[in-house]
Amino acid sequence: MRGLILAEGTTEWHYGAWVALDLRLLVFVILISILAAVGITLLSAKRRNWVEYAALGIVSFTGTFIVFVLILNTLADYPVFAVRSFFPFP
Repeated sequence: MRGLILAEGTTEWHYGAWVALDLRLLVFVILISILAAVGITLLSAKRRNWVEYAALGIVSFTGTFIVFVLILNTLADYPVFAVRSFFPFP
């Protein structure tokens, strides 16, 4: 009941968007990021614990994925994720 009263009392509009996703490019970026993460992890191979290898792999995968998506979306003008339109809804 409390949520219903709060929902009726707000007059803010919420916005949604249609997002286009290029699946072939996304798979390519994921594979390149995995290869880069494995390469970075193997290059820094010292006698460490497996948790440190896993953490380095996750961080390097995430970093390279973000960098590749930003490069493709902005510099190359070939978007992985593209927002097609915004629309309001109550």
